Amino acid sequence: MPETLRRAVTENRERILQERHNLFMQEVGSRMVLSLLIAAGLPFFFPDTYGEMAFAVWFAMLTLIAGQSFFIVYFYNKNRNRESHRTRKWHRINVYMALIWALLWSSFPFLFLPDTDAITILTCLVILTVASSIPSVSMGVYPDIFISFITPVFLAYFAFILLHVPEAPGIIKAIPLINLLSLTIFSMFIHKSQISTIALRIEAEQASRLANKASQSKTRFLAAASHDLRQPLQAATLYAAMLKNSDTPQPEVVDKLDAAIASCNDLLNHLLLLSRLQSQRLTPQKRIISLADTLQPVLDENLPAIRNKGLKLVMEDIEQHYIFADAILLARIVRNLISNAVKYTRQGEICLSTEATGDSLQLHITDTGIGIDESYQSEVFEEFMQIDNDHRAIQNGLGLGLAIVSRLSALCDIPVAMTSTPGEGTRFTLTLSAAGGAPVQPDPDVEDMDQPFGDLTVLLIDDDKRVTDALAGLLESLGATVSAHQNLSPALAALRQTREAPSLIITDEQIGPGINAATVINAVGEMYDQPIPALVITGNTSPEFLAQLPDDIEVLFKPVGAEALTAKMATLLR
Repeated sequence: MPETLRRAVTENRERILQERHNLFMQEVGSRMVLSLLIAAGLPFFFPDTYGEMAFAVWFAMLTLIAGQSFFIVYFYNKNRNRESHRTRKWHRINVYMALIWALLWSSFPFLFLPDTDAITILTCLVILTVASSIPSVSMGVYPDIFISFITPVFLAYFAFILLHVPEAPGIIKAIPLINLLSLTIFSMFIHKSQISTIALRIEAEQASRLANKASQSKTRFLAAASHDLRQPLQAATLYAAMLKNSDTPQPEVVDKLDAAIASCNDLLNHLLLLSRLQSQRLTPQKRIISLADTLQPVLDENLPAIRNKGLKLVMEDIEQHYIFADAILLARIVRNLISNAVKYTRQGEICLSTEATGDSLQLHITDTGIGIDESYQSEVFEEFMQIDNDHRAIQNGLGLGLAIVSRLSALCDIPVAMTSTPGEGTRFTLTLSAAGGAPVQPDPDVEDMDQPFGDLTVLLIDDDKRVTDALAGLLESLGATVSAHQNLSPALAALRQTREAPSLIITDEQIGPGINAATVINAVGEMYDQPIPALVITGNTSPEFLAQLPDDIEVLFKPVGAEALTAKMATLLR
């Protein structure tokens, strides 16, 4: 069995047990009818071997057992939804029925063929073999049940031949054992084939459900992204018009414009992070860190929103804990959980607490919000899903926060558990790896960096002049000397004139036909026969592109804020 199929069988074991039992119960009824018809036709094959009364009694008992079997099958099929998961119970019942049928068929030669000859025995064995091989196809899903039936029957015929027909040729004596062995092997082969078929069908059904789910998710995304992007862009457009038509400074309008742009940028950053997670581009950089130091910037960031809603922020036993984790990714997980708590808590408090359990440290984030109905708790970690504040009904909206939490926690090996009660609140629990000793120096990526660039020379290349003008203006305002170009050729020409290597290359990923970031970086490096620090700024966030990026190339994705750009530049130039 192929490895993928073996894994499917393992993952869907319970479902396969139910499906194979359903198949068995669907088919076994027709096999019992065939067995009764063969039994009823035996007098036509052996008219002189037994009396009518004896056969009538034997056939009546067989019919009685068949009636009981039909009733059992009828009861199961009528109550399948309730009974299908009780596979062990029904397996025992079917083994019992197989043994009863086997007992009746095993008694046949001893009751009716005591003085027969070898030819009659051979004819009876042929009929029995044909009658036994037909149900092996459907009963193959349960080979032990089928073997429970054929083993007593063929062993009884083998014993009968040895006792009552000792003069029979050796081949006739061996036929019962040969038939038993061949039918057993055949049933095992059928069992393997049918289990594989069931597993493939279940896997296909699951793939179909996932495809439908992805399609629905995409539909929600298109509606949500359209709505959530249009809102801040609309606001930004109006604020920009107000500034354009005003002759006096309007700091309040500027602040609102910044907020609208920040909202749009935050949405795009969420989408980018999700795309990077899907492309498996992110790699956790775990180290010993202080839990309090990692959480404090996140708490400071959310504190204004918490106070604006009149909520209370409670921290219990957060200090003096050190963990082994990626500080940036853990901060992102906690940020999304706290933001979610603020969003859905109208009154009360948001509490962060810890609980040590062996080598782990559990971080609890608890709110007194509206809670999540049990019917939706399995859906809140899905992409593009949101729950309505009042009625807990799914509504249009992006809903990426908890989806990102789910993916980041899996990436960082941080189990996330959730308990929630409607009307009382929700608790998320992160299980972190505890560490002893003092933390290492904070990761520079975590801190805000605002270093002067007075001695910095930057080679800036982007085929969009608006981008080069804006970036050049920003960098020059920070003291850097910028050489901005829209193509590689003029950039190289300018470098030849200055004869000085730039401190940093900032380039778009694609600069016209046939020229990309790698071309730019290699060309400048070859000119000075040394590697030059480089930063790629691109708007290409497709999973295929992200998966192909070399690990040694630093990348920022448009739109890029001033703080993110200067922090990345400072990191590169250290």
